[in-house]
Amino acid sequence: MFHGWLVVGGAFVSHLLSYGILTVAFGVFFPFMADALGLGRGLLASISAAARLVSAALSPVVGPLVDRRGPRVVMAFGVLSLAGGAAVLAAAGSAWHVMLGYGLVMAFGSVALGELTGDTTVARWFVRRRGRALAISTMGLSTAGIVLPLPTALLIGQLGWRGAWLALGGVTLVLGLAATAVMRRRPEDYGLLPDGADTRAPQAAATREVSLGARAAARTSAFWLLIVSTNLAGLGFFGVNLHLFSYVTDRGLSAALAASVITYLYTLHTVAKPLWGLIAERVHVRYCIAGCYAGGALGVLLLVVGSGSVAWLVAFATVYGLTRGAQSFVTSLAWADYFGREAQGAIRGLASPFRHLSAAAGPVVGGVLYDTTGDYRLAFMIFAASFAGGALVALAARPPALSAAASAAAAPGSSGPA
Repeated sequence: MFHGWLVVGGAFVSHLLSYGILTVAFGVFFPFMADALGLGRGLLASISAAARLVSAALSPVVGPLVDRRGPRVVMAFGVLSLAGGAAVLAAAGSAWHVMLGYGLVMAFGSVALGELTGDTTVARWFVRRRGRALAISTMGLSTAGIVLPLPTALLIGQLGWRGAWLALGGVTLVLGLAATAVMRRRPEDYGLLPDGADTRAPQAAATREVSLGARAAARTSAFWLLIVSTNLAGLGFFGVNLHLFSYVTDRGLSAALAASVITYLYTLHTVAKPLWGLIAERVHVRYCIAGCYAGGALGVLLLVVGSGSVAWLVAFATVYGLTRGAQSFVTSLAWADYFGREAQGAIRGLASPFRHLSAAAGPVVGGVLYDTTGDYRLAFMIFAASFAGGALVALAARPPALSAAASAAAAPGSSGPA
């Protein structure tokens, strides 16, 4: 079997842990920790935002490190940090403890295990089948939404939120180190070609891409349009993710129902991704991005219009689940397709701080508006508008013209960090 598919499996697990613990599970812990520690939701959301800012600061360092050293060392540190942060949260007694465990330690773990490591490595192992490979690996994100909300809520009910954090930390340690063991930097280091192509075959040349370095990529309009698009959608995405559980329970619905709806939503994420992977290999990636973001806008509008209705809640989860689930891999696909394989870590590391700013802003907008108005409706309307804006900008993000001459001038190590 082509080792690239084992890399896909390792990236799947890294996504499950990095996104699942930092975002999905924390959303379930959110109201319990706020009440137990006497913290306002705005303050706790601000700590979540601080974690994104820490991630933003670390991304330009982690990305090039993955390019130079490969994913295994980076992922190992990420696993230890994520598990260690969970242990700190289990012992938290005040806001600064949460800031230390979540905002600093777990934030580093999430960056080291997230897209800068997983997606960039998968993109190096595949060219022709990159769409389906990224679709499968990023299914770890949606799988986290399936396997974590309800068990996390049950663990909190049985062990308390402190015991539940310890349990999740242990699971992270075991699964994360197993995933780290199968990761490899790129196929050429092992005498292989992307997609498992025969090195002796004439078509092997088709697996090679023109690539830009980070500095050359940053001089293109496509680079900045992708950043604006993903930032607008990121504001809504991370705001909805953190506050959805609380939004539903505040409408008088049970915690079990809220967790079940979130599980249903992420199940649809998982089901839809293979289809989106095939579509993305046939339809230009910017149209796929726009479709995903437009679906996010429509889904959130359905949630707001439906208020506390279970039927409208299911309608939201259906639309949002079938469209937004593809966001993670189609944006990763765009970065690789637009700028090539070789400097993906550096390019993504350069772009990620901007994305983390919107990821930080989304939870804060939701938390502050809730504390101010006592309701989430205005915040969720803003989230819907941000999705729509991201869709429009994505349509304008045409790929740069990559020529052999441009590639030679912008190769890693010549015009930009690799």
